[in-house]
Parts: sequence; structure tokens; C-alpha cells
Amino acid sequence: MPKNPTEVLREELRKLNIELLDIYSFKDHDVIRAYNKQVGKVILYRSKRKVNAITSREEATNLALEIVKQV
Repeated sequence: MPKNPTEVLREELRKLNIELLDIYSFKDHDVIRAYNKQVGKVILYRSKRKVNAITSREEATNLALEIVKQV
């Protein structure tokens, strides 16, 4: 059974030692709230595209790496 994009993103972030807390959806973008366990900080990341528009694991991996770069 295919997983939804949020679950895929959560798994990819978990591999990078980051916990996905919330995704706030707006009309043209999403704000992702995540907790970096190494630094002990909450990250707010404004994504350029909607998380629900993610269609592959590679896209989720790229988004997770963008979130990590913001720390």
C-alpha cells in the first residue's frame, strides 16, 4: 500500500535525525515545523511547493536535505 507524502517525508527526516512535528498548509506553500535532535532546535521551513504534491521518494529526500541545510 503506498504511503502518503507526509509519511515519506517523516521517514526521510528521521534518517537525518530530525523529527517532523507539523505541516501547516497554505494556499501556495506549506510551512514545515521540525525538531533537530542534534542541536535541540525547532526549525520552521517554508517549502516552495506543497508537501502533498510530492510524488516520489527522491523528491522527499531532496526536501529533507533542504530542511537540514537551514539549520
